[in-house]
Amino acid sequence: MPPPPRSLAVFPFVVVAAVLLLAVANPPPGAAAHGDGMACSAGTVGECVDDDGVVARRELGGGGYIGYGAMSAGNVPCSYRGASYYNCRPSGAANPYSRGCSAITQCRG
Repeated sequence: MPPPPRSLAVFPFVVVAAVLLLAVANPPPGAAAHGDGMACSAGTVGECVDDDGVVARRELGGGGYIGYGAMSAGNVPCSYRGASYYNCRPSGAANPYSRGCSAITQCRG
């Protein structure tokens, strides 16, 4: 029986190398990326990431504050309908409807 062609003899090594490459390139699900390329699956994000800037960007608000009125349950920041949350006054609507009546809008009247 003749020996197998060289391409068939190399095939198992190519398959093993491809599987190892995929295993190294894709960390397990739920693992956070570490600064040096290692996977970090235990602890918090702050413990896994050495860069303080990354953690600071993930914080809520960026140095602002949330008022007590916004934190109370069942309360909306601005009770005036259509008013902007940033300028809560009954002077005018934040986004007034200004289009005319046409066949597309199907307005009656």
